[in-house]
Amino acid sequence: MKPLFLVLALLYASAVQAASLSLDDVLAETPSLNTALPTPEQITGVKVGERHWYHYEIVNYLEALAEASPRMLALGEHARTYGGRPLVSYAISTPENLARLAQIKAARASIIDPDTKVSLKDQPAVLHMMYSIHGNEPSGANATPLVAYYLNAAQDEALLAQLNDVVIIFNPMLNPDGLDRFAYWTNGHRGLNPSLDGRDREHAEAVPNGRTNYYWFDLNRDWLPHQHPESRGRLALFHEWKPNVQLDFHEQGSNSNFFFMPGKPERTNPLTPAINQILTAKIGQYHAEAFDAEGVRFFTEEGYDDFFMGKGSTYPDLFGTVGILFEQPSSRGAVQDTVNGKLTFELSISNQFRASLSSLKATSALKDELLSYQRNFYTDQKKQRGHYLASATGDPTRLAEFVRVLKGHQIAVEALASDMTVDGHTYRAGETVAIPLDQPQSTYLETLWRAQLEFEENVFYDVSTWTLPWAFNLAHTRSAVRRAATEPWAERDLDQTTDLAPSAVGYLIDWRDSASPALLYDLLEIGANVRVAEATFTALTAKEGAVNFAHGTLFVAPELQERVSDAVINRLRRAKAEGIAVYAATSSYTPEGIDLGSRAFTVLSLPKVLLVTGPDTSAYNIGEIWHLLDTRVGMPVTMVDSHRLSRVSLGDYSHVIMASPLRASSMTQKLKTFVNQGGVLWAQGASTVAWAADQGLTNVTWRTTSAQTAKTAGQDTVKDGANATADELSLPKRKPFGTASDEYAFTLVRGAILQGELDVTHPLGFGYASSQLPVFRTSNRFMNHSANPYSTPLAYTTAPLLSGYMSRENQDVVANSAGLVVDQRGEGAVVLSLDSPTFRAFWWGTQRLLVNGIFFGDLLEEPL
Repeated sequence: MKPLFLVLALLYASAVQAASLSLDDVLAETPSLNTALPTPEQITGVKVGERHWYHYEIVNYLEALAEASPRMLALGEHARTYGGRPLVSYAISTPENLARLAQIKAARASIIDPDTKVSLKDQPAVLHMMYSIHGNEPSGANATPLVAYYLNAAQDEALLAQLNDVVIIFNPMLNPDGLDRFAYWTNGHRGLNPSLDGRDREHAEAVPNGRTNYYWFDLNRDWLPHQHPESRGRLALFHEWKPNVQLDFHEQGSNSNFFFMPGKPERTNPLTPAINQILTAKIGQYHAEAFDAEGVRFFTEEGYDDFFMGKGSTYPDLFGTVGILFEQPSSRGAVQDTVNGKLTFELSISNQFRASLSSLKATSALKDELLSYQRNFYTDQKKQRGHYLASATGDPTRLAEFVRVLKGHQIAVEALASDMTVDGHTYRAGETVAIPLDQPQSTYLETLWRAQLEFEENVFYDVSTWTLPWAFNLAHTRSAVRRAATEPWAERDLDQTTDLAPSAVGYLIDWRDSASPALLYDLLEIGANVRVAEATFTALTAKEGAVNFAHGTLFVAPELQERVSDAVINRLRRAKAEGIAVYAATSSYTPEGIDLGSRAFTVLSLPKVLLVTGPDTSAYNIGEIWHLLDTRVGMPVTMVDSHRLSRVSLGDYSHVIMASPLRASSMTQKLKTFVNQGGVLWAQGASTVAWAADQGLTNVTWRTTSAQTAKTAGQDTVKDGANATADELSLPKRKPFGTASDEYAFTLVRGAILQGELDVTHPLGFGYASSQLPVFRTSNRFMNHSANPYSTPLAYTTAPLLSGYMSRENQDVVANSAGLVVDQRGEGAVVLSLDSPTFRAFWWGTQRLLVNGIFFGDLLEEPL
């Protein structure tokens, strides 16, 4: 057989050259390949690397190959994207292993079960190959037709021995929607003579780019919360096969060199076993050998890390699996000039191919060590006792989603069988989840629950904390409790009777449930008369008797001399069947608080939201808002690119949401008019808030650290031309140049959880059962309270840091600062939100703040 590097050289002769060799040429000269199997070009009519392949082309080829080859078995669809594209996977191994695939899969569960005996010697290792979770990092997915063809067609004895030791779970693309978005872009902007200039349109995508999924989320940050269908299917596949090694193929900046794990040692998660990193390094030796043989430069233990346990290369580390990250320099199109020379798409594909084969070789050689590590990871776990408790008063929807997330990680969940009081809080039976510490996935449970304030290194590639019960704003025990009486967890007991008592007075809806906003939008859309309570009361109801209601309670009332329509009654019945608390009122009189005819009930109108999108905006922040309103509230959103705003009549909308600043000031007057005439401008993020203040749309007083103040003073001194002595005294001390990057990183807030104090009587606080609200912070800018004492609905506490890294100076400045400010302007208001209440779609605890701002916009006024 020809050396592999020669085969690769032939396969990847640059497509920009007129005389490129075809795969047929290679086949003719390589008799050791099974030529009876279909090649990629024979099925699709397109050479690998000739252009960017689309999702359907990759799937069509792999399906044809699986049909023809005894070494490959289609495992079917494990998920379907929002865009309707299937995610599929395949098993690749020897025919003998595939014949007993069901037995091999069953044995995977035995390996991680300490109570089951299993012979590891008889088991193959499982290697999970995953490609291109970022759609505009396409060399991985585009390499899969070649990787699969080679693994099936090559007749090399060494390869056959490796396949006998290993079952490959072949996952050709993790983000089909993003992959196709990028493929259409680059294929559609590439000329017959492709430009090598990185500034060319082919290489510079519009917003949103192909990195993200349908709703513009980074799916490689969704392993932990798995809020999207691609991630849910991917996790199910992972836990079904329980791989020993998981490969995660990415791309990075064009001027870089190839990267593979291990990552930066100081930034390894403290729960990751030391043996995991040892095995990672051993696997890395095989990559180094393969890349050195071809003279391909690479680096390790730098830049990337294993800290955040919610990425494809880190998630498996807490399940007895070794996760490996690959980062190939990206051509971001057909070809691009780099500091290293001309980088072609074909070359990018060849490196992903090379890493795929070196991974198979490593997994085969280390099979026994990998299987032993996986087995020992579970058998050597320290036994722990007790349960974590968590509840969401009045919001079973939020608690159910929390449970779904836990179960997606194979974490066992129970229900509290009898009331239990811990640290002054009573956890109610039937409303509280109890999570046992003594279970196989206790390690991942620990990373979801832990709070961390001390770190070996204070520089982070991603977020520094991700405590799940705080993300869901759950009342919970920070430590495990003993002697909790538990019973099996049952899914929500929905009221299938849909028995809603008739009422001439109207119907009350508990706003605390996270499913209530979707109900409210439906009711307003079908013309229901819905009011919101601005005070508390106790109402008399048909079935439940006297019931206490809080701020934000909805009241569906008949209009004068009318009854509530059948359409509204049917929607209320469906809501009740879905578990939402709907009550039939028997009287406008209430034993306590406001009566149902009080002026403290405000009639609501159907909101119409405009979301600013397009160039220079953040696809992540916009996508989070769009996803929330579209998928959870069921609200259509009008998305308008920033350069088209001047041609839009803002008066047609109730709200304008901005998650990024505008680059032109031409819209300032239109926005001022919009707000003054009753509109609500939601300005989210520090840069957006600063822009709004600079444009005179609002007033903000920023807080600064002592270092920032000193730096500004020094710059002002130099600018003002002070004398040398004064100049020297005001300037900062000299520091080593090499520390500048880390010194800057220390000032950042890359994801910390802060304790917020919420005014639950404010319209933005409606529906919250407690004034304590954990908030996720990613900005190092801080603002003062409003000058109006009633207009800062969310502020941080005196010592707000709950978990994550934040410098001491930033901690001092954030104390008692504002998180949300409402600035009334004319008939409308500007809402200043420094933080993203919809962070990565799993910060369920704060997403209600934005929802409240939309539905209760007419209530956002500043009391005198």
